[in-house]
Amino acid sequence: MAARAPSRPGWWFVAGLALGLLVALWVYLHGPRAAKPAPTASNITEKNHTGDKTGAASTKPRFEFYTILPELEVALPDPETRPKTGAAQEGKPEAYILQAGSFKNFAEADRLKASLNLIGIEAGIQTVTVNNKDTWHRVQIGPYRDVAELNAVRARLKQNNIDAVLLKLKG
Repeated sequence: MAARAPSRPGWWFVAGLALGLLVALWVYLHGPRAAKPAPTASNITEKNHTGDKTGAASTKPRFEFYTILPELEVALPDPETRPKTGAAQEGKPEAYILQAGSFKNFAEADRLKASLNLIGIEAGIQTVTVNNKDTWHRVQIGPYRDVAELNAVRARLKQNNIDAVLLKLKG
C-alpha cells in the first residue's frame, strides 16, 4: 500500500495570504511616489528671468524646440471667425500660407505638390532640417494677403479631401 503524504493544515494558506496582503499594503504606502510634473515653458522662462544663473551649461535648453521652429509662421484658427487685430486695422495687410503636408520623403512631398497643381493650386516645397539630422519637406501654398482668395483655396482643398494648416506669416 502506498504511503500517504501528510497534509498541511489550512492555517498555512491563511498565513501566506496575510503575508501577501501585508507586502501589498507596504508597497502601496511606501512604493514609488508620483513623479513631479514636467516644467512648462512659462515655468522655465520665469526661472530664467529671476536671475537664477548657475553657469553657461545651465542656460542651454534641454530641448531645442523653440530654436528649431521658424519664427516667421504661426498657426491660426479660421480667419473668418477671428477678430481683427490692431495690425490689420492699421492697414498693414497680413500674409497667410497653407501647409498641406510635411514629409520625410521628398518624393511624397513632390507627389502632393503635383496633385495640387492638377487641381489648379500652385504649391512649393520648403525643406527644413531639424536637430541637424532629420530633414522634412513641407508642402506650402501661398502666401495670400486677401482672405477671400485664401478661403477659396481652402474650399478647393476641402473639396479634394486635402487637409491644410493655416499659418500666419510674421512681419
